[in-house]
Amino acid sequence: MNLVERYLAAIERGLPQAQAADIKAELRDVLLSRIEEQEEKLGHPLTRAELEALLVDFGHPLVVAGRYRRIQHLIGPEVFPFWWAALKTTLAVLAGVYLVLTIVAVAIKGPGVLHGVAPSLWTAGLISFAVVTLVAVVMELYVPARILQKWRPSQLPPVGRKMRPRFEIAAEIAMGIVFLLWWSGFIHFRNLLPIPPSVRIDMAPVWTAYHWPILAYVVFEVGVNLYALAKPGHSRVNSGLAMLRFGLGATLLTGVLQAGHWLVVSGGAITPHAAETIARNIDLGMRIGLLATIAYFAVRAGWEALRLVTGGEARLMGT
Repeated sequence: MNLVERYLAAIERGLPQAQAADIKAELRDVLLSRIEEQEEKLGHPLTRAELEALLVDFGHPLVVAGRYRRIQHLIGPEVFPFWWAALKTTLAVLAGVYLVLTIVAVAIKGPGVLHGVAPSLWTAGLISFAVVTLVAVVMELYVPARILQKWRPSQLPPVGRKMRPRFEIAAEIAMGIVFLLWWSGFIHFRNLLPIPPSVRIDMAPVWTAYHWPILAYVVFEVGVNLYALAKPGHSRVNSGLAMLRFGLGATLLTGVLQAGHWLVVSGGAITPHAAETIARNIDLGMRIGLLATIAYFAVRAGWEALRLVTGGEARLMGT
């Protein structure tokens, strides 16, 4: 029976300490009963090989001990669908961010820059996987299943209503994140405008004055898109948030437009007249771009307001 005791001792090392003695005693009784039944069936005491076969059939010590642990798996069937959806979304947004950065980097430095992008992408992907998995593990341990399953059919997307493609939403999130990284100074891009290398272009004071409002707006925009990606069925909420997003964007850019001057041109190799001409042409392009963006935001805000009033979800709830 020394082999049985060695087996039970191996199981005991994996058991919860508070219940280890009781569980070990219970397992000993079960094993001794099985041994006795097997000996009666064979008509002789078990040989060492037969006893080993019986213990192997009973299960590996780690597996047997695992049956008595509170945590049976890191991510169970209730949480797994949420983990999988969150992981796909996170990796899609991450890939979008790196795609935007790669396109800009190639435009500035040439294809050789791709050599330095791939390792960073793999590292970021592994970190994202670890973070999403860790969140899922915490949900598995501490979030009751009834909370995860709390939903209503009325929150599903209305039938026949055209939904924003997930790719479009993910692309907007990626571009928003890249803009935030650039606007906050974490990444830098060289000048892409077709001007001589001796010419320097700096942002006018209006951008400093609007630095924090623009930062807050883009964070809000990314948040709105994340909500739309996570809750596509919340049609009225998404329309309301989108209307607010575009309305705030139009208001913010209208304030920036009032400055009338958005970039400062300088350089020791050009005359003041040439610098003034370059600045005037750039400001003209900026004015056209700002006006077009404001008009687009205003139209989108109006469209989302219309969707909010006559949305498919409102009709669905009235049926």
